[in-house]
Amino acid sequence: MNNARCTDDGLIYTAVDFSRLLSSDLEQKRRLLQCPECGGPAFFRHASPIGRAACFGARPHAQGCQLAALDCAGEDQDELRIPSSMIIVDFGYGSPARPEFVDGAGRASRFSDDGYRHDFQEHRRPSTLLRLLIGSPVFRNSDSLIDVHGKSGIPVKDFFVPLLSVTDQHLGQFRGFWGLLSGVGFSEDKSTLWFNSGGLDTISFCLNTKFLTEFTKRYRVRDEEDLAGAYILVFGTLKDSLDGKLYCAIEDLDFMALKFT
Repeated sequence: MNNARCTDDGLIYTAVDFSRLLSSDLEQKRRLLQCPECGGPAFFRHASPIGRAACFGARPHAQGCQLAALDCAGEDQDELRIPSSMIIVDFGYGSPARPEFVDGAGRASRFSDDGYRHDFQEHRRPSTLLRLLIGSPVFRNSDSLIDVHGKSGIPVKDFFVPLLSVTDQHLGQFRGFWGLLSGVGFSEDKSTLWFNSGGLDTISFCLNTKFLTEFTKRYRVRDEEDLAGAYILVFGTLKDSLDGKLYCAIEDLDFMALKFT
């Protein structure tokens, strides 16, 4: 996407013009971008040293937007069909997938006569759950129950909260917060990496830089610009700072997932 509207000044920028803004202005405005056609939340990426031009992107676009991009091309469509009644979040990063489904009597099974089981438990890792949240409206709005980190019985539609829907009503709640990142930056003392989802009134995530080496290795991140426009899912408890900023600390890398766009 070559153009985006900034709600800070109401102007529509080309990616090239936006990249020429003063750094302080750019960092403020990049949190306040929209698709110029449908108003969907947008992000900005700088040009990369390997030849990628500066660009905008927006996901999700409103239905019917002519600038919409296909988010889930190439996804395994079988993965997007989730008939299970209980989903157990598996934080075993790098471990083999656990495809078996266990019914109430403890019998491992995969399908019933109609092709599906509707009473089984299914293990899913955060990365898979993030792909499902992005690609399947049916999953996002389902009544399937989540079993995670000592909590169970919360429907998917209530447990997973889109970043732009997070409010102070979620304070103190352990949830799966997910959505699009507008940008990433370090704190002034370089002790914390902040993942931002928009303006000052939207949720941010913080990661102590003691995790930075493992984080960059796990996600093969070269610099902060690689993360602009990425999808994120974080399992954690919503807090607010002294100035009222909503945030969630990433206390374990296994409790998060990223998907690059």
